Amino acid sequence: MENLTGKVALVTGASVGIGRAIAEAFAKAGVDVAVNYFQHQAEADEVCACIRRSGRRALAVQADVSKSAEVARLVKTVEEGLGPIEILVNNSGIARPQPLEEIRESDWDELITVNLKSAFLVTQQAAALATAAMAAKRVVGRPLGPGESVTATRAIYYA
Repeated sequence: MENLTGKVALVTGASVGIGRAIAEAFAKAGVDVAVNYFQHQAEADEVCACIRRSGRRALAVQADVSKSAEVARLVKTVEEGLGPIEILVNNSGIARPQPLEEIRESDWDELITVNLKSAFLVTQQAAALATAAMAAKRVVGRPLGPGESVTATRAIYYA
């Protein structure tokens, strides 16, 4: 496995649950971590404290990752505070278990916005500001065949 020491990661939805576990695991691997959160500031601050106790830098950044202006601010804040983003984990998501007949169109739209659109927006913004650390600018969304790779001009096809 590649040595991750000193790299910078942005983990969306990192204040609780799986996102928190990912952020803390990165810190244990020597990564500086930006902890994105939407509503849970106290929990995000707690995750950052845990990361700092492990000897790494941490930055909590509130942003609604389903809104492009907030994503732009998020990525800029991370780059100014920790450096270029070299690892991106799109972890933000919602789940609202409901019987099919009770799901409203607005419920569906919210789920798609938070779980899918946000991943697109954050990936797009991070790649646009990428430096040599992410020079390949590749995002893989499905198994590729021999010789295939995702390119900047075909990324939407692979989403």
